[in-house]
Amino acid sequence: MKHLALSLALAGAITLTGCSSLVSLNPFVTDQQAVMDPALLGIWTSHDGKDTYWVRQDGTGYSIRHLDDSGNAYQFKARLMTAGDFKLLDLVSANEDAFQIAVHTPVRVWSEGSTLRITFLDSDWLKEQAGRQLPTAPAEHSTLITAPSEAVGQFFAKTGADPKAYDEPDTLHRAQ
Repeated sequence: MKHLALSLALAGAITLTGCSSLVSLNPFVTDQQAVMDPALLGIWTSHDGKDTYWVRQDGTGYSIRHLDDSGNAYQFKARLMTAGDFKLLDLVSANEDAFQIAVHTPVRVWSEGSTLRITFLDSDWLKEQAGRQLPTAPAEHSTLITAPSEAVGQFFAKTGADPKAYDEPDTLHRAQ
């Protein structure tokens, strides 16, 4: 029965990982660690105008709404951590579903005036590092980190700033 429950949990987690191939079962930014960056708040659009993001403060974190060019809307919650100049969002779906487990996705962010750069931390190099340093479970197209929150936060604080941890960031512009 325990294996069935774990299999169902992994299957549910994988269905929420459409944007990233490295996710955590546990949050990696706690309320106590969370910081606010007012520069992230506002409405952001992709350079081609196909994606729009509304970022609002929600307690010690953020509420994020994403609308894509097909009219699909997605709701997220996020908490921000910093390690030196490095900023990382712990992004999780805000949609509750009894048949899915919300997983936590690491997203690196850089805010520079009216520009916001974002990228998922899911490079092959980072997945390899996670597999060596943390308990993980492979899935069809993803790697699920199953380590406790504190260990995951320490891992991302140590490795997330490395340029090998991510691909080219997307650039968003503040909506006028």
